[in-house]
Parts: sequence; structure tokens; C-alpha cells
Amino acid sequence: MRSQYRPEPEGTYLVRRIRGGKRKRQQVRVGAADRLLTANAGMAAVAEVCDRLGVIEALDAAVGPVKARARGFGAGQLLTGIAAAQLAGEDFLTGLDRQRADAAGQQLTPVPGLSSTTAAGVARRITGGQWLAVETGLAAVNERMLGLLPAARAAALTEGPVTIDLDATDVEVYGRKKRGMAYNYQGQRAGRPHVAAWAETEIVLAADLGSGTDDPRATAPDLLRRALAALPQRARAGGRVALRADAGYFAGALARAAHDERSPSPSAPRGSPRCGGCWTASAKTTGATRPAWTMPRSQWRPTARTGGPPPPGC
Repeated sequence: MRSQYRPEPEGTYLVRRIRGGKRKRQQVRVGAADRLLTANAGMAAVAEVCDRLGVIEALDAAVGPVKARARGFGAGQLLTGIAAAQLAGEDFLTGLDRQRADAAGQQLTPVPGLSSTTAAGVARRITGGQWLAVETGLAAVNERMLGLLPAARAAALTEGPVTIDLDATDVEVYGRKKRGMAYNYQGQRAGRPHVAAWAETEIVLAADLGSGTDDPRATAPDLLRRALAALPQRARAGGRVALRADAGYFAGALARAAHDERSPSPSAPRGSPRCGGCWTASAKTTGATRPAWTMPRSQWRPTARTGGPPPPGC
């Protein structure tokens, strides 16, 4: 017996108008998407930005070769391809395979053809020193970015307040064999990205990856120095770089590093001199507690310093 089903021609219809005469009704058929269409058309803008800033070239120049033969994907293509996949909504390396299956999207992405297995293989070849060199490549990209901005916008970013924001967060992982991960205080097996960002532009300048038990205060001074080195020269020239960190970074080592680099200390009160010196508050009323920044200036006093005279203004 022959089937009476006859496929309708393809087309676009309003749902309320998908109805024919009394004898015949048009039906909506759900099937595979057209391979000539992509849900990530905005990736064309990402590819254009990467090309204008020379992101891949800057990263490759800073990191250097990761393989003996100059073929296949390098460090610049690896990092740019992963970042593009994240912008497309992917969270895991397997997302690279989903993006690779998007034939139309591969014509727009800055790094076409990157698979999850290839990305993992290239990442294993990158040494610890080369990972740190990525920050040097990003610093070159930031310099080019400022050079392409309109003069008024570039001046607003470099002549106004420049803030380095330190923050850490826990990212839960799955699988007991992931290297460098540990169980945090919540019982989650997690990694702890520790990031220093240029707050006004939301650009990451330097970053470390620790386990769920690593204390970010131990590496915060070095992270601050690397972030300052990655700032564009025009942003550092004004000498108005501030450091922002929460109470979890209340440590003398970070305050001393901020002072040495002439950045305001994260523990300094509002309105204090920009010398990075450590301060302590003591209320004259016994047993009273109040927010530090609401106390009058007369109730502040410098802490005891070890060696050397206090810096000017303290």
C-alpha cells in the first residue's frame, strides 16, 4: 500500500495562518536545521576584532613555538579558539566539537577546525613559563587596543582612575582524576582561578589557577606586579593606579607590595594619602564598633612600621 504522505514545500509561515481550506491543512514539520545557517553570526565581529588587534600573532610571538614542526595549531590559535567557543556559550572542551560541526559558523569563527582533542594535545605542550608569557602577549594587544580607540575614549581610560581588581572564585569540576583540583570548604572538587583585571575595561591582565584549598593571599603580591606590568604604558604614566580587593586579601604582604608599586592599599581608609601605607582604626569609645570610613580623621593612627622612615604624607 503506497503512503499518502506528500511533503510540503519548505517555507516560512505565521503560526496563526498555517491553515488551508477545509479539505487541506498545511503542517509544521520539525527537522534538521539548514547547514547554511548558524546561530553564531555575531562571531564575524569577534573575528574582525581579533584580526584588527592581531591577537593570534601577539600571543604566538610572546609564547613562542609549542611544537617542533611549524604546522597545525599554535598557542595563539588555541587560546583564541577556546575564547571564541566560550563567547558562543560553551563551557567545556567538548564544546569545540559542537562549534566545529556548525559548518556555517566555521566560516565566521577566528579559528576554524579546532577540535577538543587537538586543543588538549596542544595545551599539554605549553610549559609553565609559556603560560606566563601569555600575559605579555595580552599586554601587546591592550596597547594596540588603545591605539585604535578614538582619542577621547583613550584619554578617559588612561587619564582617569585606573583600578586593578583582584578576585578569586571557585569553579566546580567533575571527575576525580583532574589534576591540580581539591575539595573546598563546601565539599566541592574545584579549581580556584585568581584574576587581576583592569576594572574600567573588564580586561584580565594576569591570572593564576589554584586548587580549591589554595589561599589567594599567598600569590596576590606577585599577581599585582604582573598586572601592573601588563597595563598599557599610557595607563601607568599618570601614577593613579588603584588596587581594589575584598576583605579576603587583608594581608601585610599585599599592602607592602601595593606601597612598593605606589598603589593605594586595599586596607587603607577612604580619603587616606595614596602612599599605600597600612593604617589601623581605634575608636575612642570603649567597646564601640562602627564602619572605619565613618570615623573622623583624628581617630586614625599609623601602625608601627618595621625599618625605615614612613613614606611622605603618612
